[in-house]
Amino acid sequence: MINYLYQEQNWQSQLSNLITDPLELLELLQLSPEQLLSGAILASEQFKLRVPRAFVGKMTIGDPFDPLLLQVLPHHLELEEHKDFVTDPLGEEKANQLAGVLHKYQSRFLLTLTGACAVHCRYCFRRHFPYQANLPKNEDWEHIR
Repeated sequence: MINYLYQEQNWQSQLSNLITDPLELLELLQLSPEQLLSGAILASEQFKLRVPRAFVGKMTIGDPFDPLLLQVLPHHLELEEHKDFVTDPLGEEKANQLAGVLHKYQSRFLLTLTGACAVHCRYCFRRHFPYQANLPKNEDWEHIR
């Protein structure tokens, strides 16, 4: 574990000092770029690496198969094209009738109040969702009930 990464305690500090470079992440974990990096930089260009240092601090140094590392490290397989791939696998585009609201189920809805997640998980099924274009404006709030 990388204990010195826990120095920043509040979430604002953690989000202001994210790791966004796959090479830096591998260096912190003492992993060889040749060992893991195949395609990671290209995959990160399509969906940026974004991970707080406190999260990296929970990873095991030297373990290329650490489950937390595999959750965030870009991989060349993300670049493969598949004929059945869709960018909206959950059909949320239809459920997004109001800015800032995903309303798929009758009894609940999801408010999207920010355009960024603290961690970019590589399996994210919302990586193509247009968060920035979907943020509610002041006048939109009165329609959200």
